[in-house]
Amino acid sequence: MANRDPRRITMFYSGASAVVSFVTQPIPALDELIVIPIHYVLCLRLAHARSVKMKELPWLQIRKIIWYGAGARLVTNFSLGLVPVVGMFSNAITAIVLTEFLGRYIDDVLANPSTPAPDVTMESLKTLFAAALRRHAEKHSEAATPPPATAAQS
Repeated sequence: MANRDPRRITMFYSGASAVVSFVTQPIPALDELIVIPIHYVLCLRLAHARSVKMKELPWLQIRKIIWYGAGARLVTNFSLGLVPVVGMFSNAITAIVLTEFLGRYIDDVLANPSTPAPDVTMESLKTLFAAALRRHAEKHSEAATPPPATAAQS
């Protein structure tokens, strides 16, 4: 992958995380064993794309995003993972959301080195996942709602 565009790099790894999470969903926590290393590789690829040395990355915050994110995803996925098909999609959605968040966080930090990296908390990641799943459910319910009947159809 010779691309050096941070957005495209993040999208590639978001897709990889989603596919892994979707396919491995029936086995609890298996996706995290694969997605966590994907996230670390994403960090290194983004640093390389910005010509930043690995040791200059904000590793404390990155580890918080990756590991708190894994914990928040695990909780979310255990609650929704029991529902067939819904669990697979929620697992993939949370993987995309976490990977996108991580990629954008790193890219923002590397693009603005004079600004300190914002702190990340477990609560902020839970809120991030809840909002993403809520938006996905709203889109699904809007798509499933039939259009209102018109006078000509009556």
